[in-house]
Amino acid sequence: MTTTLLETRYLALQAELSGHLGRLCELLAGCGRPEAVVAAKELLAHVAEPFLFVVVGEVKAGKSSLINALLGTTVTDVAPDPCTDRIRIIGRSGTPGETAAGDLVVRATVDSWLLDGLSIVDTPGVDSIIDRHQEITEHFIPRADLVLFCFSALNPYSRSAWTFFDLVADTWGRNVAFALTMADLASSEQIEVNTSRLRELARDRGLAEPKIFLVSSARSATDPEAGGIEALRRHIRELTAGGGHFAGKLDATRRSALHLLAELGRMMEGRMQELAADETEAGRIRHRLDAARQAAGREAEVLRTRVEAAYARLAGEFEAAFAAELTLSGMLGRSIAGLWRRGKGNGGPSARLKELGEAFARDLEREVESIANQGAAHIFESVSGYARMLLDELRQRRLALATPDGDPLSGERDRVLAEVAGRVESLLAEGGPMAGIDPKTVTAMDPRAAMGGALVVLGTIFAVSVKSAVIDVTGGVVAALGALLAGSALYWQRPRVLREMRRRLAVGGETLRQELNERLSARLDRIFRELASRFEPFFADIATRSQTLAACRTRQTDLETTLRDFTPR
Repeated sequence: MTTTLLETRYLALQAELSGHLGRLCELLAGCGRPEAVVAAKELLAHVAEPFLFVVVGEVKAGKSSLINALLGTTVTDVAPDPCTDRIRIIGRSGTPGETAAGDLVVRATVDSWLLDGLSIVDTPGVDSIIDRHQEITEHFIPRADLVLFCFSALNPYSRSAWTFFDLVADTWGRNVAFALTMADLASSEQIEVNTSRLRELARDRGLAEPKIFLVSSARSATDPEAGGIEALRRHIRELTAGGGHFAGKLDATRRSALHLLAELGRMMEGRMQELAADETEAGRIRHRLDAARQAAGREAEVLRTRVEAAYARLAGEFEAAFAAELTLSGMLGRSIAGLWRRGKGNGGPSARLKELGEAFARDLEREVESIANQGAAHIFESVSGYARMLLDELRQRRLALATPDGDPLSGERDRVLAEVAGRVESLLAEGGPMAGIDPKTVTAMDPRAAMGGALVVLGTIFAVSVKSAVIDVTGGVVAALGALLAGSALYWQRPRVLREMRRRLAVGGETLRQELNERLSARLDRIFRELASRFEPFFADIATRSQTLAACRTRQTDLETTLRDFTPR
């Protein structure tokens, strides 16, 4: 069988639009809109369906009677009560019949020329009291090529019907016509007033020239022209003849696709605003971490200064005691005592000077331990304060921007915020302020820090770092002084020994300063790397969402332009 030129062009346009709708399905899936994917797939299926003519309105607005009059046969029941309890999809067949297509959907067939390339959908009513009727009615509207809104000629003002009309004409962008039914029951004055008012209501909603049919189904049974049903039939023939229904069908589907893209655009606009706010928050977090690092650095500087002051004071005391031991009287006394105690294993002046050096090291270590513990507590009080402030702000942000719409991107964002909050909270909670560093790692970094589980508290790690630096330095100084004193004629070389001792103490002080700078800086860097890593999922999620939204926005804009340029004529 050959096809006409019109059919060939329609098939080509149909294939082109189907390709665009396929891209739409992929775009919506990739942008995390599964519910919109379902609607887009319905549009894709609808392109291959017959022309769909959907009749809607309130219960008892005369829809079923109008359809029976339109087809010239009884295909839907008419009764005083709301009898259309299911949606009927009516198509043409030489064998009339009816089959269930679900709990609330029936497919009916009737032999009528009007149904060539056309299916009529009779709906229960937008105000139906039967559960799910409006939901299913709304399911058919996006697929409709023409929606006929039925109002009683006696009262075309029902709020629920006009609310539903706004969805049909505005939200879904469908072609709309109107039928004022039961015209034989209204007076001429009522018909004139109500027709005029319906036209005003439609124009208020953007329909410049609304198509209105005045229908009496009862009168149409004997006089279709006078009853108004013939005018409606002509309108349908005009739509379905000469390819007009082809173009109308494709154009209505195109508009529905643009509606889905517009919804996607609004969703992405909201997500972009949310992303911008999160990027601002990420910048604030980084700024706070930098501020916390600087505050901790200042506390570390105070700690270092106090340790250096303790070293300088105790080194001065050691120097004075050392010099006193090298006086002539001191040397003679120590020498005589040394001779008297030789058999007991005690040395002379050298032994005494060694004792002074060891006492200096012990006193310095003891005092530094107190200073280090206090300083470390101040450092981590500062760091913990900043961390807890960030944690509180993170929790507040999560609550403030919670999105109940089930959007996957927002759901992932909420999951990430919860994860970050948990990670920061655990860092603060495990074992004490700013806990969370493996003691084995610390032990490997500093052999002198092998204190087991106590090192989980980072304040202790700081104290150990400071103490170990002091031990290393003072131990080296004392050992060097011991080597200097060994075998020396101490009194006669007193000036040289004192000069060398002062030099070594000064070198020790400088070494201690450098060691403290390096170790405190290394510890702080480790702490803030650890703290920053707790926020890394939030930063990474922002980067991922930024890339995803940018890609979705580009694809959405491109497809929207393509569909606007698509002309099914």
